[in-house]
Amino acid sequence: MANNYFKFKQFTVHQDRCAMKVTTIACIQGAWLPNFSPKEILDIGSGTGLLSLMVAQKYSGNIDAVEIEPDAYGQLRENIFQNPWSERINCHHTDIKYFSREAQKKYDFIISNPPFYTEQLQSPDRKINHARHEKGLKIHELAQVVDHLLCVDGMASIMLPQEETLEFINLATEVSLFPSAQLRIADTEMKSTRAVITIFSRKRIEMKTKELHIKNVGGDYSQAFVSLLKAYYLYL
Repeated sequence: MANNYFKFKQFTVHQDRCAMKVTTIACIQGAWLPNFSPKEILDIGSGTGLLSLMVAQKYSGNIDAVEIEPDAYGQLRENIFQNPWSERINCHHTDIKYFSREAQKKYDFIISNPPFYTEQLQSPDRKINHARHEKGLKIHELAQVVDHLLCVDGMASIMLPQEETLEFINLATEVSLFPSAQLRIADTEMKSTRAVITIFSRKRIEMKTKELHIKNVGGDYSQAFVSLLKAYYLYL
């Protein structure tokens, strides 16, 4: 399979023009979704549209996919229009901060995979920097946007590295968004945590934490990973 082409059970994703690539970690976030029925959904920083498509497979609600980088937006539109559920996914080429100010509705579910990296890891490619680093959207601004756009009974899924997750939880708590569930992802049980998915809501409850190891010690996908992704991955 070509590196710029990914075929899932019910949709395909191209990534030849997008700096934000399809990753196993992103697929895990798209599969690890709350069990409820949101009617209005927001995907912040949509990239290739992977999360919007996975969310559309799980839920029957309408999705607003927001992407600011021009090449990524072009890839997003292509992927959405060539796949199922395109009539339920609206693509927006804009800054999420502007989108938030102009929005006329609240959302039942918000999902975002904002790839924050340190200054030392920045790429010389400006477009990749814009997509991969905390340039256009600061972490405290993400918390403010989610707070502004999430409805009273809504939930949000935010995936970040471990250190940034702790920072975001503190910022979210200040605007009355509380962590209710968390999935800590590692390559194997011998490896450190690669990323953390946290589900937020307006209710202050005890957070339930799980760990997911992508592969077992033998190098095969773990049973937990297969169970989570089998509805999406073509060859599981």
